[in-house]
Amino acid sequence: MKILTLLFALIGTVRYCSKPKENNMPAQNTHRQKLELAIQPDLQTTDSVQKTLAGKFKESIVTEYNNYIPDNQTMDRLRKCWNDSVIVKVIGGNWCSDTRRELPRLCRVLDGVGANADNFGYYKVNKDKQPLSQDFSAEYPVKKVPSVFVFRSGKLVGQIIETPSKSWESNLLKLRIPYIR
Repeated sequence: MKILTLLFALIGTVRYCSKPKENNMPAQNTHRQKLELAIQPDLQTTDSVQKTLAGKFKESIVTEYNNYIPDNQTMDRLRKCWNDSVIVKVIGGNWCSDTRRELPRLCRVLDGVGANADNFGYYKVNKDKQPLSQDFSAEYPVKKVPSVFVFRSGKLVGQIIETPSKSWESNLLKLRIPYIR
């Protein structure tokens, strides 16, 4: 009986020690992380200009995201009406100072309302505002960047061009995403 007890204790110890430990890392699916992933290829390019611009953008992601403090009351209202039918697509450029400043702020708001990061996309254009690949930016030509397109259930419900008129959270709330009764 003692041997059996020892055997079970040994098996339990081995199973406990071999079990993967939980880590306290944040989820890998935030808007900020998705934006950082989108510029990763530009950080690894051999084109020194693109690499420099992407480096500036990466710095902006950290500072602008961390320094932007959304209005709590507006965020609470936005949180109550946000759902997974809302999709946000942004056309911008690493070269654009407005994109580098505003996009991390938008990501802060989207992360704050608990928006699904899978429903977010960043599509790059060059300085002539021509798409860098055949993606969303080719479907929706723009004159100013960033251009933020907000869809609900597949239908375009609004745009925010370059900068929000008041704040990201209040502009998104004005789009009635989804319609608040």
